[in-house]
Amino acid sequence: MKIKIFAILFLILTNVYSQNIDNDVEKKINQIALTNPGLDEKIRIDVVGLTLYDLLTSIAEEHQLNVSAEPSLQQLITSNFYDIKVKDIFLFLIKEYNLKVNFTNGIMVFKKKPIIPKPEPVVVPKKIDVSYNAENDFLSVHLENDSLPLVARAITDISSKNIILSPSVKKKKISGYILNRPFDQVIEMLAKSNALKATQDENGFYYLDDLEAIDQNSGDSKNRNLIGRNSQKNIGGDFFISINNQINNQLGLDVEAYEANAAELIRAASRELNVSFFMYDTPSDVQTTLFAKGITFEDLLKNIFKGDKYTFKKVDDLYLIGEHHTEGLRKTELIQMENRTIETVLSTLPAKITENLEVKEFIDLNGFVVSGSRIQIEEFRNYIHEIDQVVPVIQIEVIIVQYDKGYDISTGIQMGIDKETRTTSGVLFPTTDMSLNSTSVNDLIDAFNGFGWVNLGKVASDFYANLKMMENNSLIKISSTPKLVTLNGHEAISSIGETNYYFEQNNRLINTGITDNILQSGTWKSTDASLSIYIKPFVSKDENVTLNIKVEKSSFLGRAGETAPPGKATQSFESIVRVRNNEMVLLGGLDEMERENSGTGAPLLSRIPILKWFFSNRTKRKETSKLHIFIKPTIIY
Repeated sequence: MKIKIFAILFLILTNVYSQNIDNDVEKKINQIALTNPGLDEKIRIDVVGLTLYDLLTSIAEEHQLNVSAEPSLQQLITSNFYDIKVKDIFLFLIKEYNLKVNFTNGIMVFKKKPIIPKPEPVVVPKKIDVSYNAENDFLSVHLENDSLPLVARAITDISSKNIILSPSVKKKKISGYILNRPFDQVIEMLAKSNALKATQDENGFYYLDDLEAIDQNSGDSKNRNLIGRNSQKNIGGDFFISINNQINNQLGLDVEAYEANAAELIRAASRELNVSFFMYDTPSDVQTTLFAKGITFEDLLKNIFKGDKYTFKKVDDLYLIGEHHTEGLRKTELIQMENRTIETVLSTLPAKITENLEVKEFIDLNGFVVSGSRIQIEEFRNYIHEIDQVVPVIQIEVIIVQYDKGYDISTGIQMGIDKETRTTSGVLFPTTDMSLNSTSVNDLIDAFNGFGWVNLGKVASDFYANLKMMENNSLIKISSTPKLVTLNGHEAISSIGETNYYFEQNNRLINTGITDNILQSGTWKSTDASLSIYIKPFVSKDENVTLNIKVEKSSFLGRAGETAPPGKATQSFESIVRVRNNEMVLLGGLDEMERENSGTGAPLLSRIPILKWFFSNRTKRKETSKLHIFIKPTIIY
């Protein structure tokens, strides 16, 4: 940090000093220009390939100036000056080519400015980050492209253990980050990760050499010595094994292997732990690389054979090893589901899970019968355990409200003559729908004639009159509250409606060779009109419910014939909504409205106000139907 500050101050002071010198030179030239007008004369010159010495002497001779230039000023100049004062050209050349100017009795002497050597930065050696605990002989290193000699010196100083370097590695840089591991192990791993070979002699000296150079000399790049432990070596890789009984009071192994042959590694481990095994198939084509502390023999086999074609099985104290399909290593197991049914599970299993396994559904016990190797069955069991979660049950409360409002009015007078015997009948109040015969009409005429100023004639005996004045208002509200219960992801259906029947006739032509006969037959078939609701719920992790809803409403229309199928009008909509648990959502949109305004009567008279009520029959009708559906899901487990 001090070196950087010193360098910055040096540059600042140098820059300030240089500016002061330039200002002094400019002042001095301006003073000389007062007595030597040639410096203020303007010049036009195009310079290509002329040396600085020749340019200065040429300008001095042209403008009668006292100039002396060192012959060493041989820089080639390519410039174009147009109407520039001589003194400004001199100042430009001084700054551009870093010249020094001395003034002696009005003579300007141009020289090369001496180069001030920059102070060389003081190189502070990088601190080697190593630490050592003498109590447990643990070493920690944090190295990043550090010099191997400095690292060896730092480790030796802190641990008092001698590390000797081969001449071929004294310029080598190494890296490594290891915390709190045994001293021998740290030296070994540093050597491996930096292409070195580490050995230890009987006096405790550690010797580091270049592994590549050793391999070239020996011709065997795989034969490596490891430090301070009983190591096993095999063609195709290295490993070492040692007993470890300090982890959970259990006898285990410390294993380090690099592309080691699995069969050799298993043999060595079994010898260390005195474990019996039998190999149906030798896994000599399997290589493994691992670093484990306190691992059991069974866990070692699990990790070696994971994802490979080999497996093992323990019978009493004997380990049987071979390929998955080997007889004697296969086992059959029932794996049951606890929280959900096995329905649709088998079709969703990944191909890798069921590979080399025979899986059958056992519906009666809600499980799978699985046959295969133990390792693959265990993987299958773990997958089933992951998906065997409680499936939510959703109770869906549906409130259906149908609202029908109607209004119609019928008015008119109908009169006529026929031979049918009629009687006076009907309702006068609150609605008027009367049928009058000729006698009643004549009595009514006599009542009007009693006033004196009105004199109406009589009607014939076969005359009749119908009088109708009716107004009807209706309001119908129908509610139903079905409750549906379904599993998550399964559809719930509610349907309310009616069924009609129609006759379907079949005609079949029978040709007897003489005449053609038609054989008729038929069946009664049904057709439904209903209000149907289809709901499929999906429960998310935060207990929000997504509902896929489909509503369909159909109603019967008139028939074309007595046995013909009825017409049908259908309305439907689909929607996807998301609601919280126990929240209610309102769905609408199935609205109907019918209007009718019709009338019959005598031409012209049926259009005249007031009179039209006596010469026409009129009907006015309006009907409105609305359907609202309230849905409330409740999650229950």
